[in-house]
Amino acid sequence: MTWDWFARPRKTPLSPSELNREGKGQALVLRYAGCQLRESQCPLCYAWRYAWNIHNGHKYDTNRIFNSLKALSSLAKKIVWVRVQGGEPLLTYHRIITSLQYGVLAISEIYSSNLNYYSITRVVIQTNALVFNMLNEIQLNNVKNLLRKASSKIAGKGRIIFEVSFKSSNNPAILCPQANAYERLLKDILIPLWEDGVDNVAVYPLAGLGPSIDFHNVWLIPVEPKALPDEIPLFHRSYWSSCFKNLVNEFVDRIVPRYAVYDCFRANPRTNNGTKLAIEELEPTKFQSSWISRYANPSTHPPLNTLLRRISNDFDNQWGSSVLFGRNRRWLQVANSIPIASNPRKLLDLVKEMNEYFYPSHPIGHYPYL
Repeated sequence: MTWDWFARPRKTPLSPSELNREGKGQALVLRYAGCQLRESQCPLCYAWRYAWNIHNGHKYDTNRIFNSLKALSSLAKKIVWVRVQGGEPLLTYHRIITSLQYGVLAISEIYSSNLNYYSITRVVIQTNALVFNMLNEIQLNNVKNLLRKASSKIAGKGRIIFEVSFKSSNNPAILCPQANAYERLLKDILIPLWEDGVDNVAVYPLAGLGPSIDFHNVWLIPVEPKALPDEIPLFHRSYWSSCFKNLVNEFVDRIVPRYAVYDCFRANPRTNNGTKLAIEELEPTKFQSSWISRYANPSTHPPLNTLLRRISNDFDNQWGSSVLFGRNRRWLQVANSIPIASNPRKLLDLVKEMNEYFYPSHPIGHYPYL
C-alpha cells in the first residue's frame, strides 16, 4: 500500500501534519483516521468522527507525507516534540512501518534545520497497541529490526516512544487484548533491543481518560461504569483488575528500575522515582466539551449517566458557560443530562487519592521525560 487515511485535509505544505502550540514551542503532529475500537470499547474518544469512520478522513500518498516534512525548513519556531496519533496510528502493519519512517525523517529534518528545542527530540506514538496481537513472527522481527536501524539513525538526537493508552483497568473485553498486545511489544520487540544496548526506544503505559487529578478542573468526573451505582473515578486503584495491577507492578517494579532507557522517566519529579504512571485527564475545557456533547442524545450507548458525574450545578463558575455554551443552549442540555454525584465530597476524595499512583500527562511535564 502506498496510501493511507489521515485526519487533516490538504491546507498547508506540511499537511497532513500540523503544528500545535505545546510546551515551550510547537509540536509536530500527525493524525491518522480510522481505529479498530468503537463506542462501546472507547466511549470517550475525542477523535470519534474520523476514528470510527475512516472515510471521514483524507486520503494521502505516503510519499507525500514524507516529502511534506521538507517544509519544516521554512519554520522559525523550535519544535519541542513529535506526536503520531489518530484514530489509531498503528492500525496495520503498514502503518507501523510508515509511522516509524515518519518519525526518523522528522527527527532528521528538525535537526538539519536547527529546529530542535531540546537536545533530544521525542517521537511519541500514541497507540492502543492492539495491532501487535495480529503480527506474525516475521513481522514482529521486521519491526524490531526497523527500530534497531531507526535508533542508530537518530542516536544522540531523538527517541522513539510507544505510549500505550489503556481504555479500561478492568473490562476484560478490551483490557485483556490490550494487555496481551502490550506484552508482545515489550517482550518480543523492546526488551531484546534494550538487552542489545538500544537505549532510545521505549514504551509507557498510560491511563486514559481519567479525572483531573491535579484539580485544574474537577467539576466533571468520569466514573467506572462497572462500579455503578457506586461512584468510583475511572482508573481508581480500588477497581483495578488483577491483570491491570500486574501490568502496572511489572512496569514500575521490574521494567523501569532495570533499563537505562527509563533514566529520564525516573528523574521526572512527578513520577516519584518512576513509580507513578501518567494519566490523561478529562476536563470540561472548550476542546473536550466539543466531543462530550455527542452523548447528549439519550439513545446514545453508553449514555452520559454511565460515564460522567457532576460535582455541582454551578455551570457558570465551574464550566464557564460564557465560553462553552455561547449562544448555543444545547450545551445546557448536555450539562443537565450529566447526573450530580450522590456524594460529591467522597468522589473528590477518591480523585485526590489517585495522586498516589498517577501524575497528569500535561505535555510540558510529561513528554520531555519519556
